Amino acid sequence: MRLKLITNSKRIKAKTLKAHSSVNELSVCTVILPKDLHKKVRKEWRGKRAGARCLKELLFLYAKELQEKDRMNRDPDLLLYQRKEEDTKTNWNRLNFRPDTEDWSKLGLLARKHGVSRCYLFTFLLERYFKGEKGPGSLQKKKAA
Repeated sequence: MRLKLITNSKRIKAKTLKAHSSVNELSVCTVILPKDLHKKVRKEWRGKRAGARCLKELLFLYAKELQEKDRMNRDPDLLLYQRKEEDTKTNWNRLNFRPDTEDWSKLGLLARKHGVSRCYLFTFLLERYFKGEKGPGSLQKKKAA
């Protein structure tokens, strides 16, 4: 078999659809929260990169304690997710934000360690924050949303 090499002297210019901005280097992440908790988050953290600041603050307050405690979910084969209860009319809202990569990864690692989803753990930490447990304290399993 004979191969023939074809060359083109013209340069190919590819156009990208992505804007050239440092914000676009961070991926958009989404967590699903109960409507009342979503309102509290929007009220507490305002301004630029509010979701990222919220996650960073929650991890600063609770990450060390979460690393030291036992699993929230005792079943190692299943991952706990937030579920809509039939008797309540819980409405869900999405919170889209661009967290720092290390914070999002840390949330994911802690969630896997405890056998829960990221949304479940994020909701758990927010509920704990709004109950006034702003410092290290007893971490107990509780039913999220």
